[in-house]
Amino acid sequence: MKSAFTLFAFFSLASYLAAQPAEVPPHTPSPDDVKFGANIFHSHCAECHGLKGEGGRGPDLTRGGFRHGATDEALFRTITYGIAGTQMPGSYFPSNQIWQVVAFVKSLSRRPTSGGSIPGNASSGAKLFRRNGCSKCHLTGGEGGRLGPDLTDIGSIRSSAYLRTAIADPNAKEIAGYRAVRIVDNAGKQIAGVRLNEDTYSIQIMDDRENLRSLLKRDLREVDVSKESAMPAFSKLPPADLDDLTAYLCSLKKK
Repeated sequence: MKSAFTLFAFFSLASYLAAQPAEVPPHTPSPDDVKFGANIFHSHCAECHGLKGEGGRGPDLTRGGFRHGATDEALFRTITYGIAGTQMPGSYFPSNQIWQVVAFVKSLSRRPTSGGSIPGNASSGAKLFRRNGCSKCHLTGGEGGRLGPDLTDIGSIRSSAYLRTAIADPNAKEIAGYRAVRIVDNAGKQIAGVRLNEDTYSIQIMDDRENLRSLLKRDLREVDVSKESAMPAFSKLPPADLDDLTAYLCSLKKK
């Protein structure tokens, strides 16, 4: 019994270690890294991050701030293994090509930008944010709802153009996400909420009481995912109000 337990413990430890990220391989920078990395980025990353890294479904990469680490090694791990619970997948590229993508991503934040101030008044935007009930679904600084994205440091990872579009037209192609879902299980019980993730066998949602739930599809009779975003469009707001809301969201930066 003891030897069997020891053998089980050994294989459990081996499996655990095998699942851990490998050491980041060394890399000697080349003058062509940025150029080759740009080619890979444009063909495999731009769909989510934009051709110039300005952001879309993925974050704006031109600001040099990355939630999961801004060092070369941290970026290498992010690109290689992806980010669990997000749309960022892992990569099948060899390490030298991943280093080239790292070089290109780092170069984006070193490029000159058009600059200029963001139109709108952030203080007025904060009042509009509360008045329009945005805090019912969005967290800011630990306060608010969780049915929508956490906006605490959204100004650090999204461009003003992206944020203005997200407010006015949350169904825009580059914004689309957070679909409302209605589920009926095999017992006839109905569950409403927002879809977070889905695969062949299961669906993960946050229900309308803000409970995270993972449901096996074999236990469900119906899964109806809306084609529309769970967030209402504010396209009918006066342009000045859209500017103010955008300015407020842009002011929410990582401290």
